Amino acid sequence: MKTKTESLAWENLRYDLHPWLRSAIESLGFATMTPVQASTVPLLSGNKDVVVEAVTGSGKTLAFSIPVLQKVSDRIYGRGGGDNDDDDEDTVEPVKRGHMLAVILSPTRELAAQIQTVIDGVIAYLPEYLKQIKTQLLVGGSSTVRDDLDSFLKEQPQILVGTPGRMLDFLKSNYVKTQSVEIAILDEADKLLSMSFETDVIDILKRLPKQRRTGLFSATISSAGDTIFRTGMNNPVKVVVKSKNITGEQSSAPASLQLAYMMVNPERKLTTLITLLSNYQFKKAIVYFPTCTSVKHFYSMLNYLNCDQLKFHSLHGQLSTKSRLKTLSKFTEGDTNVAKHILMTTDVAARGIDIPDVDLVIQLDPPTDPSMFLHRCGRTGRANKVGRAIVMLNNDSNEEDYIGFMEVKGVTLLQMPVPETPNHASIQNKIRKYMLEDRARHELGVKSYVGFVRYYSKHVASSIFRMAVLDYLGVAKLYGLLRLPKMPESRYVTNMPEDGWLGEPINMDTYAYADQLAEKSRLSTLEADKEKKIQDAKRRKELKVKNEAWSSKMETKESRQERREKVKRKRELIEKQLMEEESGDEKEAVEDWKDIVRKNKKSKSGNGIMQGSFDDL
Repeated sequence: MKTKTESLAWENLRYDLHPWLRSAIESLGFATMTPVQASTVPLLSGNKDVVVEAVTGSGKTLAFSIPVLQKVSDRIYGRGGGDNDDDDEDTVEPVKRGHMLAVILSPTRELAAQIQTVIDGVIAYLPEYLKQIKTQLLVGGSSTVRDDLDSFLKEQPQILVGTPGRMLDFLKSNYVKTQSVEIAILDEADKLLSMSFETDVIDILKRLPKQRRTGLFSATISSAGDTIFRTGMNNPVKVVVKSKNITGEQSSAPASLQLAYMMVNPERKLTTLITLLSNYQFKKAIVYFPTCTSVKHFYSMLNYLNCDQLKFHSLHGQLSTKSRLKTLSKFTEGDTNVAKHILMTTDVAARGIDIPDVDLVIQLDPPTDPSMFLHRCGRTGRANKVGRAIVMLNNDSNEEDYIGFMEVKGVTLLQMPVPETPNHASIQNKIRKYMLEDRARHELGVKSYVGFVRYYSKHVASSIFRMAVLDYLGVAKLYGLLRLPKMPESRYVTNMPEDGWLGEPINMDTYAYADQLAEKSRLSTLEADKEKKIQDAKRRKELKVKNEAWSSKMETKESRQERREKVKRKRELIEKQLMEEESGDEKEAVEDWKDIVRKNKKSKSGNGIMQGSFDDL
C-alpha cells in the first residue's frame, strides 16, 4: 500500500508532462505534489475546464502554471516533447506574429507580478535547444499600453499575465490577435468576477476562442455564485481541497495556520500591536489596516516612535505600481537577522501574495467582507509551514459575535489574552508630541479616522458592527487625534468632551504646519477661512440643513449596479407577463411594458414633489 507521500510523487501524476517540464519541477525542489496539484494538473493539461477551491497556501499558482506551460509546449514543440518524434510534426504549429497562447488574469498588480515570477522560474530550466517560451506582464502604472504593445510585437511572448483593465485595453488593439489562445486562467476568480471587475473580465473572455481551456482558482470561489457560468466553460470539473482543524472537522483554513482573536479597547490597539511585534518571535509579519490613509498615518507614526528591532514597510493602493513592487521586494528580501520586518498594508496585499518567512499576520480590524478574512490570514501558514493570524476586535461592543459568524463559514478562532501594556501612557504622550509638531499630521489623522468610520459602516455583518455602539472616542485616541472632528456620527457619542477636545485644548490658529510654504499659505488665508466658516454656519442654520450619516449618504458602485440589475429583471418579468396574457384577438390593444413603467413612475412621483437631500451637491 502506497503512503500519502508516495501517492503524491510526480511520477504518479496521471498525465505525461513534457520531459523538460518534469525536469524543471524536480530542479525547483518540488519533490511531491500538493493535493490541489495532483487533482488539477491532469484535468487542465488535458481537455477539462476546472473550478478550483483550495485553502490558502496549497500550491494553486503552480497548479495552473504547469498546465499553461504544458499547453504552450504542446503547441510549439509538439506533444512528443520536441525530440523530433514523428508525432511532433503533426502537432507543432508556429505562433503567428501578434498572437499569444495563454492569458492569465489577476485582481492585483502585485499578484500578477508574482505569477509571472513563478512561471519565469520554471521557464529558466528550459533547455537551450528548444524554442524559448516568454511571458509578458500587463499592469497599469508601470508602462503605457503603447509601450506594452511595442514590447509584445518585438518579443512575441506566448503567455500574457495581467490585471483586467490593462489586459482589456491591450486586447482591443488591432495588432493583437486572440484566435490562438489555448488556455485562460482566472486567479482569485471570486474577486475577478465581483462587480468591480466582472464587466472587463467577461469582455476579455468573450474575445478568446470558445474551444480554449478555462481554469478558475480561489480559496473562496463559492462566493462568486452564479457568475462563474458566464465565463464560457464547458462542463467544468470542480476541485475542492479542504483541511482539518484541531478537532478533526473540515476547515476553510490550512491546518498549519493558527487563528486567534483578542478583545481590545480601541485606544490601546496601537500599544497592543507594538507589544505583540516586540515580544512575539517571528521573522516577518503583515499588519492589515482598514484604509490607505490609515497605513500612511500609522507608518509615519510608528517610525517616529522608533521601535527597537522593528523595520516597517508601507504598501497601499495609492502608491504607484513601481513603488508598490519596490516595497514588496524590500520586504521580501529583508534580512531577518538584522531586524523583524513588518509590512503595513491594506487588502491590496491580501490575495495570493506568497512571501517566504511570513509567520505572523495581525489585523487591526476585521475586513468588511468576511471572505477577505481568510485571504488575509492565508499570507502565513503556507505550504504546511506553521503560522499565526491574530485579529483584534473592539471590547465592550457586539464584535465578539464575529467569532460565531465566522464559525458558520468554517473558520474557528480561539481567544488569546491581551498582553499587558504598561507603556501605554508614555506612548500616548509621544504620539501627542508627534501630532503637535506638524498640523499636517493631525489632518492626516483626522482623514484616517473619518475613513475608518466610513469603512466600519460598510461591514457586511451590520448587526455585529453597529455604528451606534462604536467607541468613537477610543478610536479617535487610537488615531492620535487632538480633537474629535464634527461629523453626523458624533450623535452616538454619549460622553462627548467639551468642544470635542481629547486632551488639553490648543489654539488652532497658531497650530502650524512644519512645511514653511504650507504654513505661509495657511496664514495668508486664515481670516478669510474663519469668515467663511461663520457664514457657512449661518447659512446652515437658516436653511436648517440636515446632515446625513456616511452610511446613508455614501452610494457605492455596487449598489448602483444592483439597482440596474433589479430594474432589468423587473422589465423582463413585465414583458413575460404581457406575452402570456396576450390573447389571440389581433384587434386587442396590448399596452407596451415601457408605458406601464412610465405610469408607475408617475404614480410614485408624489405629484411632482421632489424628495431627497442635495446637501453635498
